[in-house]
Parts: sequence; C-alpha cells; structure tokens
Amino acid sequence: MTILERILRFGSKKTQPQTGNAAVKKESNMTNVTITDEMKAKLYERGVECFLGSGMTSLPINSVFEAPCSIKWMQIIGRCSIGAFSYAVSGHYNNVTIGRYVSIGEEVSVGRGNHPVQWLSTSPFFYIGDKMFSTGGDFSGSDQYNQFRPDTTSYNGFFAGAETIIENDVWIGHRAYISPGVKIANGAIVGAESVVTKDVPAYSIVVGNPARVVKTRFAPELVERLLASRWWTLAPWQLAGIDLSRPEVSIDEIERRVSNTPMYDPGKIHLSDLI
Repeated sequence: MTILERILRFGSKKTQPQTGNAAVKKESNMTNVTITDEMKAKLYERGVECFLGSGMTSLPINSVFEAPCSIKWMQIIGRCSIGAFSYAVSGHYNNVTIGRYVSIGEEVSVGRGNHPVQWLSTSPFFYIGDKMFSTGGDFSGSDQYNQFRPDTTSYNGFFAGAETIIENDVWIGHRAYISPGVKIANGAIVGAESVVTKDVPAYSIVVGNPARVVKTRFAPELVERLLASRWWTLAPWQLAGIDLSRPEVSIDEIERRVSNTPMYDPGKIHLSDLI
C-alpha cells in the first residue's frame, strides 16, 4: 500500500492468504477485496467493465455499481458508488458518489485526502496509526521509529475524506483534481487539469486553477427544463428516436418520453455480495 492509501484510509493493509475468488483484507476502519480473475468475471457478467490487474489491486468492499458501467483502471481508495452508463479511465478516487452518464478522463484525482492545516505539522507522521515507510532497522532511531504510534485521542478532530458527489451527465477532463467534499452538479463540464475547490453549478463549464465558470452549456430556461426532466433516469435505448444533438429543439419530446417511460432500474451491484 502506498503512503497515499494510508493517509486516506487511516489504516495499514494486513495481507491475508488469498482464497476463493477474492482475498478479503481487514483494515483498521474498512475492508478491501483483492481483485482476482474470478471476481473480474463476476463483475463482467453483471455489467461492470474492469481492467484492474488480478492479484495486484483491490476495491473497497462497500463499492456499489449500477450496470452497465466501467471502472477501467481506476484506483479506488475509499468507498465509491458508480451509476449506469458512467466510466472513469484512471486516477485516484476516495469516498465518491458518481451518477449516471458520467465521463471521466485519465489520471483524474477525486477526493484525495487533506492534511491538518491547523496542527503543529501537516505531516501524516502525527495522525497515521501505523508506520509511514516500509524500512529496515539499520539506521539511527530505527527502534523508536518502528515502535512509534501517535496518540491523537485528545486532539482536535481531523477528517481527511469528506464525500465528493459527481451528479449525472458530468464530463471531467484529463488530470483534473477534485477536492474532497465538492459537489459537481448535473450536466457540468470540468476542463482538463482544472483544480476544483468548490461546488460546480449545473450545466456550467469550469476551467483553470482554481476552476472558475467560463460558460454555461445552455440557456437558463433550457437548463431548468433539463434538470426538471431528469432525463438520465432513462437508458439510451429509451430515448431512441429523439434528436439528442439539439436539446433546445427536442426538449418537449424529451419531457414527454420521460413522463411516459418507466425509469431504467437495473438494481445495484454490491461488491460485498460477490465474495
């Protein structure tokens, strides 16, 4: 486990023998599942595409998916929920809820842990309950280093990974950074390499560091109707026959279709049920 994972998880990985389709690894505050070929096959059959390396990567046991979706090469550090028709190519994800029709590019970071800025030090040496580095013992202070564990019971509270929410029909460009606790609303676009430190309004386009709104995708009246329609509750085939390239022209038909069509509901896939 990398130092990043320790910071985000506040625990150390204690590897257990791999049995069956997945090795369950218990940690100080959560449980992970090592991905195996058999587990990937189960996810595949249930509509979850996964390119993670077998035996080398893991997923939080409380991961939730809605088919079809793709986690490709995502490094999921903490709890993650992904809606139907959504994908992320790669990057780091911690305590994030992702809606439907979300497109996330390469090397995107979502919800990576903060450090305590009001403490004496921002270093995780003072709040991680485990050894920071995997080292031997032939250096000055090695005995003390290997035995030291910080006692933070009387400290001011510090929480590293507030939930990040990415709603529906969001597009996040390559290498964007999304701070913990941010909400990216329906229909928004985050430009490549942007640093998002606050909530992003619906159907807005944000770019830069820090990210700022530079444009809105549609006129306010159309945005209001699209949000009210909740068109993402339908599958692509349930919207067939509508000109989706011109929503300003098709909004009446979109509204009628949503109101007359049952919501697409494939059910949730809980990773814990596949073990």
